[in-house]
Amino acid sequence: MKRTLCLLYGILYLCGWVAAQDQHPYILNGSATQTSCNCYVLTEDIKNQGGTVWNKNKIDLRESFNYVFDVNLGCKDLDGADGIGFILQTRGTNLGSSGGGLGFKGISPSLGVLIDTYQNLGDHDPTWDHLAIQANGDLDHATANNLAGPVMLLDGVENIEDCQWHLFRIKWDASAHVMEVSVDGQLRLTLKKDILNDIFNGDPMVFWGFAGSTGGLSNKQQFCAALRPAFDFTGGQVLCEGTPAKFRDNSNSFGVITRWWWDMGDGSRSVVAQPPPHQYPAAGNYLVKLVIEDNSGCISDTLKSPVTIGSYPVADFSANTLCLGTPLNVKDQSTVKVGTLQQWQWNWGDGTTSTVQNPVAPYTTAGSHPVKLKVTTKEGCSSEVTKQIDVRPMPKVKANGRNVCIGEVSQFTGTNLTPQVPVKDWAWEMGDASIVRGKDISYRYTAGGKYTVRLHAISNDGCVAVPSDLPVEVVALQLDAGRDTIIARDQPLQLNAVAQGSNLRFVWSPVTGLDDPYSASPKAFLQKDQTYHVTVTSPEGCMGEGVVRVKVYEGPEFYVPTAFTPNHDGHNDQFRVIAAGVPQIDFFRIWNRWGQEMYRTSTLPAVWDGTLNGKPAEADTYVWMVQGVDYKGRRFSRKGTVTLIR
Repeated sequence: MKRTLCLLYGILYLCGWVAAQDQHPYILNGSATQTSCNCYVLTEDIKNQGGTVWNKNKIDLRESFNYVFDVNLGCKDLDGADGIGFILQTRGTNLGSSGGGLGFKGISPSLGVLIDTYQNLGDHDPTWDHLAIQANGDLDHATANNLAGPVMLLDGVENIEDCQWHLFRIKWDASAHVMEVSVDGQLRLTLKKDILNDIFNGDPMVFWGFAGSTGGLSNKQQFCAALRPAFDFTGGQVLCEGTPAKFRDNSNSFGVITRWWWDMGDGSRSVVAQPPPHQYPAAGNYLVKLVIEDNSGCISDTLKSPVTIGSYPVADFSANTLCLGTPLNVKDQSTVKVGTLQQWQWNWGDGTTSTVQNPVAPYTTAGSHPVKLKVTTKEGCSSEVTKQIDVRPMPKVKANGRNVCIGEVSQFTGTNLTPQVPVKDWAWEMGDASIVRGKDISYRYTAGGKYTVRLHAISNDGCVAVPSDLPVEVVALQLDAGRDTIIARDQPLQLNAVAQGSNLRFVWSPVTGLDDPYSASPKAFLQKDQTYHVTVTSPEGCMGEGVVRVKVYEGPEFYVPTAFTPNHDGHNDQFRVIAAGVPQIDFFRIWNRWGQEMYRTSTLPAVWDGTLNGKPAEADTYVWMVQGVDYKGRRFSRKGTVTLIR
């Protein structure tokens, strides 16, 4: 039967792999089925199955071989089983079994490279899926027939039942008597043994094939005689517009690759293993396709791999003025139309370099410096640019000013501590959300308090100075001399003047009866009424004045009027107790003639406004009583009547 290779719309398709089956050299047993020219299912995902695929042509162990397969162990882990094996044996092509023996158990003489996906405790299996080389149909890892392993199929990977295809390579070096087993390019087992004589009793001609099995658990288990198209590029290849691309075939195949079909993605094609260097018409993204055929007549799937032919980048970077004393940040501004920027090489012109995209320049002195940048794309395309970068000194400034009194104008001056670096702009943050521009300014604060004034400056070259902070205080003394008060004759009176600020100076006048007229809190001893004036002065010269009036009564005693007129005319509107020499009272109570309590308080001043529950009391005579403790600690009381007149 004649095979045909169809080419449709630039994509390669198979017209009939069935024809190749007529020539295929495999004998299938049990549950094994063929799914394509080079692929076989050993067991479906069904319990208690066993399948084998044997090559009917023996191989000679006196000759080296390098067999490459794709294996797929199924998709179930915890409830999957049992595994497959690559087997060499001399007993024929109708062998195989189901269950945990993987179709290998009991075959002797034999050598099996086994992928075991179920833990059989009787065989001393590890808990994870494993790879081992066993002899003579024996799967027990604790016997002499365990020749190598067990190991994980991939380093650190406990489960190989992952629905994925894995590249499985068995390489035999006949002269060195060394067998190597690799999985996905990782060397996993090495066996040095004269298997010809030690296992097969000098018989070099052996059958080879795959066996797989399931038992109480199952998985779909498959293998293919590897037919994987792949390519890479020659070392040092750059994929840039105008540069020919040199493709290198890197396909994996069980058999000898006999044919190649290349589609370069731009309408060009080739049918040789190593296509000639290909010149793409322009930068862009191209989809390269590759199909291979082996010596058994099997044709691979189409490999489709994107290839970017990059344009040359335009190297560029910001060259703004940099200022000493701040990070000298240089920003890459390179661009590329097709491709991806990947490498940056900076040369600072002083022997130092950098490879980060947006570096910090290393300069410590002012001046003009030549900077070179070379950028390279992922595709290997490069360009470079050289620019001069100016590094300028940064000015240093100082804010000057002093504390002032509220209402006064504050004067602030800026000083350039680096006169060789001229300053063009000055600005003040006043600490109250206001900003004033200028080197020397006047400013009036509307409220007293402590403020942090901050001076900013920018040099003629655009370098910003480190701000200079200046703490200032706007002094608002807010003097409180204390309340007017009443005392008894010879009762000590503690005066207490309070003002805002520090290092304040107080002066009381007249000095009559005062123990210290220069203290904020002097004591007074009086025999008669006295009015005191107090003056406070701050170190800034701010001044405040206050007055305290003191009335002196005989006492200690309670002084109570006999009548009052609560008509809101501003005269005699309240009934109050004057407690001369009595700093605290126990109570002050008022009753009407029927014993109803009209008013009660236990604090001074004791004042009744002639109401009850917010309503005016009737004009009448009321009884009162007051009790308290004098300044000497004596408790006493007084009582009497008062007339409310309306």
